[in-house]
Amino acid sequence: MSGFGKKKKENKGSSKKLGKLSEKDLKAQSINNHIKGNLDAAEKGYVAFLKNGYSDADIISNYALICEDKDENDKAIKLYERCINSYPNHIFSKLNLSFLYYKLNNLEKAEKIIEEAIKLKPSLPNSYCIRGLILKSLNKYDEAKSSLEQAIELDSNYFDAFINLGLLNKDSNQYDKAEEYYLKALEINNKSAIAHLNLGACYKEKQELEKAVLHTEKAIEIDNKLEKCYLNLATIYNQMGDYKKSILLTKKEILLNKNSELSFQLLSDLIKKGELLNTSKKDNRELLNNLLNRKDISHRELFGNINSLISKEILEKLSILESELYEYNEFNILIKERELVKALSLLIFCSPLWEKVLRNLRKNILMSYSDKDKISNNIFVFTIGLGSQCFLNEYVYYISAEEENKLKELKRSINNNKNQDYKLAIISCYQSLSSINNEIINLNDYVSNNKEFNNLLNLQIKELNDEKKISKGIKKIGNIKDFVSKEVKNQYELNPYPRWRYNSYAKENKLNFLSIINSEIYPNTIKSNSDPLKNKQTNILIAGCGTGIQILEASRYSNCEITAIDLSNSSISYAKRKVDEYGLKNVDFIEMDLLELKSLNKKFDLIECSGVLHHMNDPTKGLSNLLDVLEPKGFLKLGLYSKYARKEILKARELIKEKDIKSSVDEIRSFRNDVLNGEIKQLNEITNWSDFYSTSMCRDLCFHSHENCYSLIEIKKMLKVSNLEFLGFTLSKEIKDKYQRDNKDIDSLKDLKLWDKFEKLNPNSFREMYQFWARKSIK
Repeated sequence: MSGFGKKKKENKGSSKKLGKLSEKDLKAQSINNHIKGNLDAAEKGYVAFLKNGYSDADIISNYALICEDKDENDKAIKLYERCINSYPNHIFSKLNLSFLYYKLNNLEKAEKIIEEAIKLKPSLPNSYCIRGLILKSLNKYDEAKSSLEQAIELDSNYFDAFINLGLLNKDSNQYDKAEEYYLKALEINNKSAIAHLNLGACYKEKQELEKAVLHTEKAIEIDNKLEKCYLNLATIYNQMGDYKKSILLTKKEILLNKNSELSFQLLSDLIKKGELLNTSKKDNRELLNNLLNRKDISHRELFGNINSLISKEILEKLSILESELYEYNEFNILIKERELVKALSLLIFCSPLWEKVLRNLRKNILMSYSDKDKISNNIFVFTIGLGSQCFLNEYVYYISAEEENKLKELKRSINNNKNQDYKLAIISCYQSLSSINNEIINLNDYVSNNKEFNNLLNLQIKELNDEKKISKGIKKIGNIKDFVSKEVKNQYELNPYPRWRYNSYAKENKLNFLSIINSEIYPNTIKSNSDPLKNKQTNILIAGCGTGIQILEASRYSNCEITAIDLSNSSISYAKRKVDEYGLKNVDFIEMDLLELKSLNKKFDLIECSGVLHHMNDPTKGLSNLLDVLEPKGFLKLGLYSKYARKEILKARELIKEKDIKSSVDEIRSFRNDVLNGEIKQLNEITNWSDFYSTSMCRDLCFHSHENCYSLIEIKKMLKVSNLEFLGFTLSKEIKDKYQRDNKDIDSLKDLKLWDKFEKLNPNSFREMYQFWARKSIK
């Protein structure tokens, strides 16, 4: 429900004149102003009416509508309740109050009031329409459908009911039926922007992209201020591979809605394709500015754009300078790059040149420090950023004996109160501040006048303390008996993997699981091999949740309960801290071995298990355990390493074994230093892996205690033995398009023999790992 009209600019009138009007005239004038959209004048009239001691159900209810329009929801609720108490038979107050509670997600109250309204007047179609929306939000799909159909029985041309039935069927994966309802809505009103927009979204799900573009553009033509109109079109063009058009449309959506989380997430996805977009330096800086200040997008993939802010020539000079750091023009250029300095605390800088630069700057800052120095704010803030960067990469940079000695000297002077914050920032570039807390200084209650430094303390002390507290409350099931599982657990207890700050997270936009699967395996599509899940939560298992990135990504599934398991208490504690930070309430954390899954006594509709099976002693046994707890018609997402894509890594692991290099932090640092200095020339290529640039990731990449790699032929056999149907890979559109140049039949996208042939010619296609969806065979 809404007001009568849009607000218009109006002249300020005298409230004294309103007080002289009769009850009848004051009511008529106020309602007339409301109808015309003169909301300020209408509100003044309603207030004057009530102040004069008059009482009228329409006046109170209309005044509440205006309060809603101004987001004064508490006031609106009080007015509706006042009206209902004084006029129990005023149906529209009940409808409006029910709809307001629905918008505020107070669904129990909304349902109770709408039932009262229907009982009061059962012939009103919009009552059933509102009830349908409420029931849908309560995941009572059958009852919602019935209620909306009742609205249509009462009014065969009730536009809103057809739109809502379309949404209901779309959410239930019934796209053909949804299309039918949207087309019916357009028969009633062909000029409805919302009907065209929803039909366009439906065609997108059906992979009929030309129709999707046509109807979405029609919606924009009718109402270019409609929420999500540009975003929907941008999403379609992104799927079609027209990234330049997609980014322009995303920017338009952001101009309309500055807080559109989905727009910024799409922008983040698009900015990764920087080479394709060929954005100007100015545009790149603008995009980075928008993205670096958000906590609901992943910053990890922005490194390429950050890298473009500084020329290679400047970086090469900074990588070899030996003294007088603060006098170098190149250094002053670097520390004034706000986006770059901000990025140091958000993402790991993954390149040999940047590592040489940051290591060299760290060394110069430490070696040149004197208590006599007056430190500029730019240098201080940069050092804080560098301390955050080194914490994120888990102090993977090599440390010379010269630096070790200077660091000891600096720590001895920490309590002399000269440049104390700055000295702590320098120390944070070499070791976590938590490692010196209560040993050489008490930092538990330490507060600085510098906001950035307090953020550093939060990162390096408070968050670790929070994880220690969380770890004590993690539920544990079973005991780890398998010797490989024990080794893997020990590795991840030492280094939770990976360490991250922020990730993509859509708080409000939830999607049904089939829609998500179809978007990932596109252009393949699947239909559910069962009736859509009705009145039932989707039970999801994240098997091997690590530090929680997968959980946050899985939170986009609508109406779901997530069980997250992992061997490592440290990893789960990290994951729970992050999940709590984002406010997720539907996750159950359990420390346990995947081999003990039967102990859960629970079946799952959907299981995600990425990067886990290949670290098991017997991966087929691990897969069998997953299938034991997967519902007969459930879906499984797996991630496994490719032996072709990881040839460089396999070579590194052989050499590490041959040289008997241990997986301690010091030996990992020394090994990496030798690689970066060109002393192990045969391993030059591994510096191209982003996982090379942090301690836990490098340990996982090159020093893992147990690892299996596969070919697609081996995976094909594994799936056949397990009676699993391969549904499709989650791969970029560019790789799938390249594959389809020689394999044009869409069914070929599910042919693992052809994919094996393709991968041998294009070994980097599955560089991260094979990520794919499967389900129990229904043939």
